[in-house]
Amino acid sequence: MSKKKDKKKLLILMIATIIFIAAIILIAVKSCGNNGETDTTTTSEVTTTDESQPVGTVNPLTGLSGFDKSKLGTRPVAIVISNAPAARPQWGICTPDILTQMLVEGGMTRFIGLFSDVDKMPKMGPVRSARHDFIEYAQGFDAIFVHWGGSKYAYSAIKTDSRNIDNIDGMGGTYFRRDKSRSNVGIEHRGYTTGEDISKAIQKKDLNTKINDSFKSILSFNPENSPMDLSGGICQKILFRFSGSSKNEFKYNSDKNLYYFSQNGKEVKDSDGVQYSSTNVIVLYCDISSMGDNKGCVDIDLSSGVGIVASNGTFENITWSKGEYNDTLKLFAQAGSEFTLNAGKSYVGFVPNSQSKYTSVS
Repeated sequence: MSKKKDKKKLLILMIATIIFIAAIILIAVKSCGNNGETDTTTTSEVTTTDESQPVGTVNPLTGLSGFDKSKLGTRPVAIVISNAPAARPQWGICTPDILTQMLVEGGMTRFIGLFSDVDKMPKMGPVRSARHDFIEYAQGFDAIFVHWGGSKYAYSAIKTDSRNIDNIDGMGGTYFRRDKSRSNVGIEHRGYTTGEDISKAIQKKDLNTKINDSFKSILSFNPENSPMDLSGGICQKILFRFSGSSKNEFKYNSDKNLYYFSQNGKEVKDSDGVQYSSTNVIVLYCDISSMGDNKGCVDIDLSSGVGIVASNGTFENITWSKGEYNDTLKLFAQAGSEFTLNAGKSYVGFVPNSQSKYTSVS
């Protein structure tokens, strides 16, 4: 009987050992399938992954982080916006990375909005006609040029094959609309487009979207969270004018570190009631002459000149150059080195040399 009992105990021990080994193998398999984590940590792991997504890179026109990495190396878009009193308040006027103001006929001005990422362009308008100087300026950024009509000089530039101008014209109508809510103004003050529409136009026209290497880093910026004082002194307010009927004022808000824009004593606001503001106010003086036609068209000399920059509650006198049609815009400090802007949106105004005496900084 003792031998039978011993055999029975041995059999029980062997079965228990097999069950134990099987349990260990099962646990190991489950652990491998769960990356060594139990179910209670899955939610925490997903949250950590979401929070660590890349934030993009630096916008080449503002120096600000968070730029869509997939858009790095793509061409910007330049769009002509009306500045006639009947066109105000404009749609999207506060949104461009760079807002540029240039003289047209009769002492009036128009805006050119520059966007590094066309997908960030909201409803923009009223879109107005091109001038040859606008095109030359946009070429300095390798920008795709958006307009609604143009002067004979602008169309002559567009048709010049050697200049290779990629443009989207509202005269075609497909990617542009009229806002019916503004029935109290002329039809020319109702036209608009959107970034979505312009993206479709770019694809339909099969335009090149890759920026030329020489245009990738036109502007230089200080680190985003380290704005620098400029060497000229305090600038709480800067006044300048394009003509007797076009006078600008930018007032500094130290709490927001921004300059707020007014024209002829009235705040420049978008259609949502937001006043335009920018980190940098750049005034570039240039020679402007008549084209001698019956339309009163003017020619803006974009080759080079002097200027002034206001930023961070301070200002500095600078020089600038552009040169030929396809040359980039360059800003220089007094010592001749490349001027470094504070990171943020910029306003650029090409002001006639004849009006420079009306500029004041305080």
